[in-house]
Amino acid sequence: MNNENLYLFKFAWKSIRRNAGRSFFIGFSVSLAVTIAVWVMAFFEGMNAQIEKAVVNTNTGFFQIQEQHYAQSTDSAFPALYSEQLKKKLKHPQLTASPELVLDANISTPEGSAGLLTIGIVPELHQNLLPLTSHMVSGKFVDQEEYGVVIGQELAKIFKFQVGDQLVLNYQDQQGELRSELLNIQGIYHYNSQGFEKKFVYINQSTWQKLFLNNDTGNVLFNRITLLTPDLEYRPLVENMIKGNDYSLKSWKDMNPEMAVVLDFHDGMIKFFFLIIAITITMTILTPVNMLWQERLKELRMMNVIGVTRQKFWKIGFSEVFLMICLSGLFSFFLLISVIGVQSQTGLDFKHLSDGVAIERAGIKLPGVIYPLLSGEQLLITFIFVILVLGFSYIFSIHRTLKKLESEP
Repeated sequence: MNNENLYLFKFAWKSIRRNAGRSFFIGFSVSLAVTIAVWVMAFFEGMNAQIEKAVVNTNTGFFQIQEQHYAQSTDSAFPALYSEQLKKKLKHPQLTASPELVLDANISTPEGSAGLLTIGIVPELHQNLLPLTSHMVSGKFVDQEEYGVVIGQELAKIFKFQVGDQLVLNYQDQQGELRSELLNIQGIYHYNSQGFEKKFVYINQSTWQKLFLNNDTGNVLFNRITLLTPDLEYRPLVENMIKGNDYSLKSWKDMNPEMAVVLDFHDGMIKFFFLIIAITITMTILTPVNMLWQERLKELRMMNVIGVTRQKFWKIGFSEVFLMICLSGLFSFFLLISVIGVQSQTGLDFKHLSDGVAIERAGIKLPGVIYPLLSGEQLLITFIFVILVLGFSYIFSIHRTLKKLESEP
């Protein structure tokens, strides 16, 4: 930094300190507005992530590769082969795949009736998708060899089932014939939500094929392959993997559009709120910034007389902006890190709003405790926000002051 620029920075710092109260108000107002705006973003980011996780954990996955007939009509009658070639294609460190057969069935007892989604799984593959094996309240999870079923705790509670009882499964087989089958209840799990526990029951692939196809083919088949990935950004990767095959790829948003709309609404709210905050804080600090420069008009006039050019005035102004941006940005950064850093660990408990009862929408249990998520993108937005708000306010004020200075005789 040359001597001239160093002098301008010192002059700018002296100007900021000259009216410390007003400078503090400007910097604090910007920092507080940024902190509130980014906190709201972090709050909704955390809520959206938890909602997405809740949807994915209803045996939906981030994506599903579906056999064409099943994709068009959820008809289970034409299962596809989970071939070695397909298995090899899906072998990726960021992907977990579970080939599944799906059978619509129901049960009817003196306690009532219920529709079930009977999922035929390969246990060692499915347990990498959902950790149901560690959420068993009694009995054990599906075994590849046993002819039995695992049900949810809510279903067991409603129909008074216990491990060892027999469940009468009513369904339609591949030939369209109505059938009933007795299945021993191997285990009861407690996971995700009451809707999930009431609807989803699990059997091994061999049992499923005997029930629906009347024969165990000895192969792994699927109506759908449920995929767990870090996020929806992996769609191009999966699409490339199944290119050339007669399958459909669907994301959880395709399969649960109601919750997808909720997340899109949250994103829209964030953008609208951020815009309102930006306009409000700009209007709030524009007047004090303008006053800071208007009060220095006499000083600027004297500097102009001794030969300070318009370009130098702008350099002084930009030096002040730079210093204010650094101070406001750093204060916002540390405030956000301290506030959201704590809340991301403790969470924000909203369960009292529903008297402690979990709220379910579209079969999804909404989170009662929200954990805000602070990302690098949000911190970048913080500094951009500070730059834009302070930059516009100072440029507008400097321009008006210099214009007034030039208009004087």
